[in-house]
Amino acid sequence: MKEFAVFWGCTIPARFPFIEKSVRTVLNGMGLPWRDCEGFTCCPEKSLINNIDHGLWVLTGARNIAIVDEQGLDLVSPCTGCISNLATIKGELHVDHRKKEEVNSMLKEVGRKFTGRAGLNHLVPFFHDKVGAFRIKSAIKKDFRGMRFAVHYGCHMMRPYHALKNDDPLEPKKFDTLISWLGGESVNYMTKLTCCGQGLDRVDQHPTALQMARVKLKELKSIGVDAMVLCCPSCFLQFDNNQFLMEKEGESYGIPVLYFTDLLGLAMGYSPEELGLNQHRISVDGFLEKWERLWAARDTEKKIAEEFKEEGAFI
Repeated sequence: MKEFAVFWGCTIPARFPFIEKSVRTVLNGMGLPWRDCEGFTCCPEKSLINNIDHGLWVLTGARNIAIVDEQGLDLVSPCTGCISNLATIKGELHVDHRKKEEVNSMLKEVGRKFTGRAGLNHLVPFFHDKVGAFRIKSAIKKDFRGMRFAVHYGCHMMRPYHALKNDDPLEPKKFDTLISWLGGESVNYMTKLTCCGQGLDRVDQHPTALQMARVKLKELKSIGVDAMVLCCPSCFLQFDNNQFLMEKEGESYGIPVLYFTDLLGLAMGYSPEELGLNQHRISVDGFLEKWERLWAARDTEKKIAEEFKEEGAFI
């Protein structure tokens, strides 16, 4: 596997350092060839910077990509927004050579050059495509058989498709497949591919943002999932933090929200504390208790089977 740099973005280090801890723990635990790179800035964020100054948005993204270009690395990000923005900028410069020349003339002033050779990957397709089933299954010590999960893809993991090309944007499967490799069941549900709505909080429409979260949480409660699994810091903010705010106002959904690396890390044998699960606003205790009960029941069944076998009984 080619060595890669992790692009953390802004939201994860600033607001959710426990997610960074979870990702670092899993990457190290699997022995993947990754490293941090000095010099990254905001990707930059599309809805604000791009709408104000498209040229500055492209230039900033190209500079970030140039950092890994120069070191011969690929780039992997646990933030869907970051990878969507960077891939869009890379694609734009690949088809517009004049703009690429303009960008590189400005980057030359700070000793950088954009080539676009670096591969850009979001964490979920990266684990599906590059890490693969064998390596993931080999790392599992305790799977999630008997557990039901609601995968939330979010908007930017596979969009825009022309730039990312990492899954079907209308019927994505890779995140669901990862859940099955961990032994869990990824359930289908009506609002699976809807936007989380968190972007509305950025434009002073908090009640509408809450309503979009509410619609999905109500459905997940009605179908009895054990947890929501996602891999986007904005979506995590919406469903963990805003669900907590709704609970303070008397609404009760009780849907634990897990990052993909939280789930993988648990399966690998890391403790909830090592993965930062105690920092989530919505408690994961009920989820963990059910998981332990299922494993205790399996252990009991295994012991009974072994006793019958020792006694020469036919099983």
